[in-house]
Amino acid sequence: MTTNLPSIQGTPVPVAPSRLKQWRFPLIALAVTAVFVATYALAWWDAQRLTTTYTADANTSFEAGNYLEALAGYEEFDQERNKFVRYGGYSDIERIWRGKYARPVPASVSSAKVRIDEIINERLTIDQAEQFVLRNIGRANPYLGIVYLRLGELYEADGDMIAAEDIYREVLSSFRSQPELVERAQANLTRLGVEE
Repeated sequence: MTTNLPSIQGTPVPVAPSRLKQWRFPLIALAVTAVFVATYALAWWDAQRLTTTYTADANTSFEAGNYLEALAGYEEFDQERNKFVRYGGYSDIERIWRGKYARPVPASVSSAKVRIDEIINERLTIDQAEQFVLRNIGRANPYLGIVYLRLGELYEADGDMIAAEDIYREVLSSFRSQPELVERAQANLTRLGVEE
């Protein structure tokens, strides 16, 4: 039996692309973006929560006159929990938000920076500065150089010119990568009448 219908064996039938196939790459990109945004939001929220805790810790230490603890934080053994507990300082807050991608930065970070400057330049005593230097020798601490220089200035204000001169010379040789410290140490040596 023969029919007048054309044969379908020789002509390909066009197949419409699946809608899912058309949207596969945009959906994958959207899913990856959503995961990234959610992960960043959770990390930011955790950093904000830690900042709030450390700000309270640092403010408590500052108001109690424990300026070194307010600056650097401290650990204390908690008998109830049977472990050491970290109490944050202003430098911890600054360190949390130091990265260029850590945005948006909470207002408490600028307040922490103001307190750091106040502690280093107005509140530290010789004993506190010595303790800070001893605790941080050999460690990466962005405030070691400025506290060390400040220790020299405190010695100078206390009348110990020999110790002040020694520290200023040490700053010149040990903190060459921080030109503002070197400049300040050199100015202090010049003021003391010492040639370098």
